[in-house]
Amino acid sequence: MSSQSVLLDPDSADLTLLQDRQVAVLGFGPTASGHALNLRDSGVDVRVGVTADSRAAARAEVEGLLLVSPERGVQQADIVVLPTDDSTDLTSLQPLLDSALEAGDMIVVTGPEPVHTREVTAPAGVDLVVLQGIGGPDRLRGEYLDGRGVPCLVAVETDATSIAWPVLTAYSQALGSLRSGALVTSAAELAEAADFAEGAVHLAVQRLVEEGFDSLVARGTAEEVAYLATLHELKQRIDTACAAGFGTEQVPDRHAAELSSRRAVVRAAHPLEQVGQRVRALMSWIR
Repeated sequence: MSSQSVLLDPDSADLTLLQDRQVAVLGFGPTASGHALNLRDSGVDVRVGVTADSRAAARAEVEGLLLVSPERGVQQADIVVLPTDDSTDLTSLQPLLDSALEAGDMIVVTGPEPVHTREVTAPAGVDLVVLQGIGGPDRLRGEYLDGRGVPCLVAVETDATSIAWPVLTAYSQALGSLRSGALVTSAAELAEAADFAEGAVHLAVQRLVEEGFDSLVARGTAEEVAYLATLHELKQRIDTACAAGFGTEQVPDRHAAELSSRRAVVRAAHPLEQVGQRVRALMSWIR
């Protein structure tokens, strides 16, 4: 049985829930910088937790952000943002979270894996949530500045305060994500789907491309032609599918010719097509 994710209601977002809260974004890599800058421009009290003599500190200082040490940031903050890219060592931060956070605080993790594997846990009385942007970290800032937003996947793993969802909704609004949409999920669903897709889809496709390339070359095809026929052509088709779906390619031509309209063709296609239409509708950069 298929299921459809629930979207957070943008009309329920109450930014006053963030007015008296200090947010510490730990690090200033691509994801962290988008969070810090978007939150600041939405009127949220933000500081960036970085080592004083680091390149990240220099970049954050140029942007006019308040700089503190990671330790000081966690001690000051009511909301701590943990990016899951390589800019932050989450393992070293867990003892700091355990010792410095207080009941009523919140941890926002930008990916599901550390929460699912319990690399990151919440101390007693502290909320733990996941917010993962869709479309890559580089779009997070650009879409916000263009008056739009990057949609996101959100999950509440620990609701110790009973207001984790309203606060996460307000945070998503300040980030700009509710301009596009926030899909409700769980850390387990996100992490397990990513792990399954890596083995069953992404690595399988890589093997198919490599085997196709090898077979063509073994048959005497020039390597450059084999590359274009396999990997390059695959990229072209995937780009098209990401922008508009597979469309009639999902329906055999002999069947498509018998259907009464383009809409009927889409309905007859794989369910991936209909889901793709809903998801793409959230992504302003491909509308």
